[in-house]
Amino acid sequence: MSKKIRVSKTNSKVLNGKLFITELKALLVSKSSKVLAELIEYDNNLVYPNIGKLVEYNGPYIRVTK
Repeated sequence: MSKKIRVSKTNSKVLNGKLFITELKALLVSKSSKVLAELIEYDNNLVYPNIGKLVEYNGPYIRVTK
C-alpha cells in the first residue's frame, strides 16, 4: 500500500493534469516521509495568485474538500 498525501484547495492546485503543492505542504511531506519527499520536484515551480509559490508533486494524493 502506497502512502498518499491529503491536499485541499488552499494548499494545492491541479494544472494541466499535474499537482502543484505549496512550499509549506512540501516541507511537511518531506519531514514525514523520505519516500514521498523524493516525489517533490522543486525545480518545476510556479507562483499562483493568493497562494504563493507552488512546487510539483508526482505522487499519489487524496483531494479533500474543506
